[in-house]
Amino acid sequence: MTTTNNNKYLHQKVSVDNLKFGMYVAALDRPWLETNFVFQGFHIRKMSDIERLREECDYVFVDPERGVPVPREHEITSSLPENDKLAKIFRNPRGDERYPIETTVEEEIKLARDGYDDALDLVSTLLKDAGSGQKIKTQAIKQTLGKMIASILRNPDAFMWLKQLKDKDGYAYAHCVDACGLAVTFGRHLGLPKNELENLAAGTLLFDIGKLQLPKSLLNKPGRLTDREYALMKRHVEFGARMVSEMQGSTKEIIEVVWHHHERHDGKGYPRGVAGHLIPVNGRIAAIVDCYDAITSDRPYRKGLPSYEAIRLLYNFRGKDFQSDMVEQFIQCIGLYPVGTLVELNTGEVGIVMAQNRLRRLRPKIMLVLDKEKIAYDFNPVLNLLDDPADEKGRRIEIRRPLEAHSYGINPKDYYL
Repeated sequence: MTTTNNNKYLHQKVSVDNLKFGMYVAALDRPWLETNFVFQGFHIRKMSDIERLREECDYVFVDPERGVPVPREHEITSSLPENDKLAKIFRNPRGDERYPIETTVEEEIKLARDGYDDALDLVSTLLKDAGSGQKIKTQAIKQTLGKMIASILRNPDAFMWLKQLKDKDGYAYAHCVDACGLAVTFGRHLGLPKNELENLAAGTLLFDIGKLQLPKSLLNKPGRLTDREYALMKRHVEFGARMVSEMQGSTKEIIEVVWHHHERHDGKGYPRGVAGHLIPVNGRIAAIVDCYDAITSDRPYRKGLPSYEAIRLLYNFRGKDFQSDMVEQFIQCIGLYPVGTLVELNTGEVGIVMAQNRLRRLRPKIMLVLDKEKIAYDFNPVLNLLDDPADEKGRRIEIRRPLEAHSYGINPKDYYL
């Protein structure tokens, strides 16, 4: 088995010609989204499983802890760089830490709201303190974010629900908090240890703090920036990194997030133009969540994209702006239909995605709002597509299409919030 300092978590790379019954396929040689597999990870139970893998892949990654291991003579040496901790994570998408779902969305929503509101208040205080030259302590930031982090670790769907539906007091405040929560949600999915999640959360919350040193007229300009204005805008990274480095208790990991959240996988980002694995892991995470939240948020000069369109756009960015594996994992994390998405089923019913089924990205849990005649339910039934429900004719129920927000006059904010 390919080794590192903690080899029990590594997956084994093996040719599809050497697969055996009982092996657990944890990852493919290509994104799951490019294949016809419904499950993201499965045991090989029958010959047809191997035949399907041969049709789609040249090699796969097997998890020896969850099934039959690959004999040493059949294992392929991985091409992933050993000095990159994601080399380990991408053989095991859950990373070293495993965070089981501990609560339902219904149980978690109030606690998530409290953590979210605390984080918004924190951003307001930070911006005022930084603007007046007061000292900021990163330990105080971590303590305040602790409630939101704890909620996301118990059940990230509650935060995603709030992010999608909650009224926002302004893009700058909401973007900091939403990107922070998304980063923790993504880091949770990757299995990063809690102390790393704390640094990631603090860094993401602070990554735009350097914009305090830019003219408000530049930040609020509705039209396209000139080359000179864009050059000045990019300096917020440098300003922010300096401000964060001067904070009491700041860590290298927090500063790395601020420095690298605008770097790109192909080296065409800023401020340093670093590329690929030279971008720290937390910087890569921050870059993806910053982009996703920005393009799904309403701005003075444009309407935000629906989540499902943003997912497709991110998928097109893979291998260029962002590491392909990272994009694939992010999509697995939040789902093709993120929590809060309005969808129409093949039965004609309309509902809201309320929770993800992370091993079957097309089979989330849905709260039904309208029946097949588009008449509102008096009591909203919950349908878990993971259970493979069928309609009255015995046909498998599935999502037909995502809908624009507020279709059929539905306001998702009327539910839970």
